[in-house]
Amino acid sequence: MLFRSAEMLKSKENIFRVNVAVEPELADRYEIQGTPTVIMFLDGKEVGRVEGPSPEVSTLLTAVRQPYES
Repeated sequence: MLFRSAEMLKSKENIFRVNVAVEPELADRYEIQGTPTVIMFLDGKEVGRVEGPSPEVSTLLTAVRQPYES
C-alpha cells in the first residue's frame, strides 16, 4: 500500500523508507512502536502519523494531504 501511495504522490511529496532494524536510533527518536509507520512532516515538524499493518491507500493519502489543507 505504501508504494502505491508513493506512486500517486511522487511528483508532490518526498517519501523515504527506513528499516528500523538497521536504524534503531531513528525509530527511538520518532517513537516508532511498530511497522509500518508513516510519519508526515511539514517544515521539519511532525504533522501526521499512520500506524499499523495494511493501511488503506485512502487513509495514507488523507493523512499526507491533510496538513496542506489546513
